[in-house]
Amino acid sequence: MNPKYAAFAALDPFFDIVMRGLTGLVDGDHYFDTIAPDAVFEFRHRFRGYPTKIVGHEALTALYAGYGESMGCTAQTRSW
Repeated sequence: MNPKYAAFAALDPFFDIVMRGLTGLVDGDHYFDTIAPDAVFEFRHRFRGYPTKIVGHEALTALYAGYGESMGCTAQTRSW
């Protein structure tokens, strides 16, 4: 793991899926490394307090900052 992105470790499952889908199509070893400095993201769904458009690599990392504090994954087992 790149220590530069350690704060985003909770999002690694998402990043891994995206990176697998982009294999051979983009440069960079981490999801954030594939984002151009002037990339534009527009979101079709509107949620209170969430932007509908962001511009740039830094804006995207800022948007994802803190996700690891509010979500995580726990293993669950079931007995059938």
